[in-house]
Amino acid sequence: MSEVTSGDVITGLLFQAGGGLILGFAAGYAVKKMVKIAILILGLLTVGLLILSYYGIITVNWDKLALLVERAISGAQATTASIQAFALASIPFAGAFTAGFIVGFKYG
Repeated sequence: MSEVTSGDVITGLLFQAGGGLILGFAAGYAVKKMVKIAILILGLLTVGLLILSYYGIITVNWDKLALLVERAISGAQATTASIQAFALASIPFAGAFTAGFIVGFKYG
């Protein structure tokens, strides 16, 4: 059985942190691009509705549209809050599990 050195533990932690950093950067970059595209599409849709409404082609119930947007925003906020709660609940468990695993592996 080989012994685990402190260099091996640090290397593993740095590898996990580096992987998390790279994946987090990639996810953040992708989400930012998707949000920009979504905002552009929503803006074009709104301008299109305004133009069609101005020329009398369609009639838009702006109160209902505003209500739908408010519901979508509140739903997104609730989802964000639940994701944050899950992430915060997982961090202590993962940290404690990793620390316990390393100590148990070192002294076991």
